[in-house]
Amino acid sequence: MMKKLAILILSVAAFATMLLTSGASTTSAQGDDVAATYKAKCAMCHGAKAEKAFDAAKEDAVLIESVLKGVKPKMPSYDQKLTADQAKALVSYMKSLRS
Repeated sequence: MMKKLAILILSVAAFATMLLTSGASTTSAQGDDVAATYKAKCAMCHGAKAEKAFDAAKEDAVLIESVLKGVKPKMPSYDQKLTADQAKALVSYMKSLRS
């Protein structure tokens, strides 16, 4: 009975470790994707640290809409290239660059 309990506990611990490890690498990969998207599509106008033409004090919903719909006359719309979740991640990334 004790042997079965020990195997169960070790199995649960190993499974939990696998879940945590795979989640961390996914988050890291998503962070790399967001950074690459920012560098490719945004940094040329907003600067390396999102220091140009970006008001981090605006609400996230307003900034996400700006990413998706564009801001006339200079910023293009990205609604055909990015999902709402990607735009949200991009806004969060830009805010993190400012801090």
